[in-house]
Amino acid sequence: MTSPATASSPRKASPPSPTFSSAPAPAPDEPPDSLLARYLTTPLFFASFLLSFLLVDNRNHTHAHPQSSPKTHSNHNNHNGAGATEPWFWRAKHRRLARLEIGQALEMRRLVVLGMVVGVGIACGAAWCVGWWVVGRVLGGR
Repeated sequence: MTSPATASSPRKASPPSPTFSSAPAPAPDEPPDSLLARYLTTPLFFASFLLSFLLVDNRNHTHAHPQSSPKTHSNHNNHNGAGATEPWFWRAKHRRLARLEIGQALEMRRLVVLGMVVGVGIACGAAWCVGWWVVGRVLGGR
């Protein structure tokens, strides 16, 4: 049950939350992107970013410490001798590393898109050749 003071007081309207768009607004003289183009490019760009991020992450982790084990490294951040590290230090380090890896993945994305397009082109060409070979075998064998 609510008190009479809170029930009679008007509720303040909250300001509308800002909306964020993933694509920048087109210039007034540019025609808007077609729906088909957006449906084709969005998955391509998303998949290329994920693939480039995977490549950057694998490259960074394989070259960072190829033959290290946690037992051989001493803990330089241990100030109290109990084996605890400062959590803020690790969070800040992970944030910096994440920003660096995301930046590298965005830079590599063009090459990954090019590789994906070339790979799809080769796969389509191979499927076309195999299709003609199968059609030639089926129709030529009669």
